[in-house]
Amino acid sequence: MSRTLAQPKVVVFALLLAVMFVGACGFQPRGHSLSLDGIPNPVHISGIATYSDLHRELYRQLKIAGAEIAASAAESASTLRISDVERDSRLLSVNSRNKAVEFELTEGASFSLHSADGQELVAPQKVSVLRIQYRPELEVLGSGREAELLRQDMREELAGRIVQRLTVQRNAAQ
Repeated sequence: MSRTLAQPKVVVFALLLAVMFVGACGFQPRGHSLSLDGIPNPVHISGIATYSDLHRELYRQLKIAGAEIAASAAESASTLRISDVERDSRLLSVNSRNKAVEFELTEGASFSLHSADGQELVAPQKVSVLRIQYRPELEVLGSGREAELLRQDMREELAGRIVQRLTVQRNAAQ
């Protein structure tokens, strides 16, 4: 009888140990950002159009991470400067009829974080995301929609990488 009671305790202990190891290694589910406690709030996003897809995604992910967003630089405690935004598509391969079938898609940007008085909080750095898209010759409409969805996913990942780097570098600096 004592043996049957000991087994559940071992299983529970093993599960608790596994949860502790996963938490200790920094694992986070996709789409979850770290806390932005080290960044002076509110944050103003500059360098890109307010209604651009990247701006909207940065705004969304910064809000999820707990940042307050300022409408103007005058109202902000820090400014996230985005520059060198690039969007590229490159031919990777062709089929036997010399038709393009694979493309390399890239989305990238440079960013830096500055305090309201102009002090550099996070040094300028480049972030990019790369995906390969296969476009079959016979599925022209589907491949166009797939490219749009892939680009949207790439922008989400790009914004997520920016927020993650801000978080890690600001927390390390403190």
